[in-house]
Amino acid sequence: MTNSSDHELVEQCLNGDNKAFDILVRRYEVQMYRTAFGIVNDGDLAKDVTQAGFIKSWEKLRTFNPEYKFYSWLYRIIVNEALNRSRNHKKYEALSLYQPDGNTPYAQLLNKEENRMLLESVNSLPADYRVVIQLRHFEELSYKEIADALDIEVSTVKSRLYSARMMLREKLYNR
Repeated sequence: MTNSSDHELVEQCLNGDNKAFDILVRRYEVQMYRTAFGIVNDGDLAKDVTQAGFIKSWEKLRTFNPEYKFYSWLYRIIVNEALNRSRNHKKYEALSLYQPDGNTPYAQLLNKEENRMLLESVNSLPADYRVVIQLRHFEELSYKEIADALDIEVSTVKSRLYSARMMLREKLYNR
């Protein structure tokens, strides 16, 4: 059953097979958590968002349109949940991408400082722009996948990405 397509698993869920939904959760939980974390910047809150997103997807599974990809539908639920929670949760922690790679301590310190400045700048973007940056650059989704996940046009994704990058450039240049 783990080799089944998403659509087959959804169909099995709708026919009463709860194990099929467990497979979908295991298949996407890491990606959904990373997406939530990239938006809310809090590990515990990201876990809550991910869990709430999966619960909502279970409750709304009958509304899933099989003409679309399941993960795009699920991303939309997770992103909306994360945005709603982040609006109500004012504490932001910096996301650390720093991993020592054997460079000199000085190079590692510079790398860590550059990552900190970049992430502070990303975190300071308005939510609509922060989300597209997260999905494109951290989750590596295509423009089409982002558009599907956010329920917006591809042209809107491109526009928001361009604007977000220009805002980031300005923020980083002024540091």
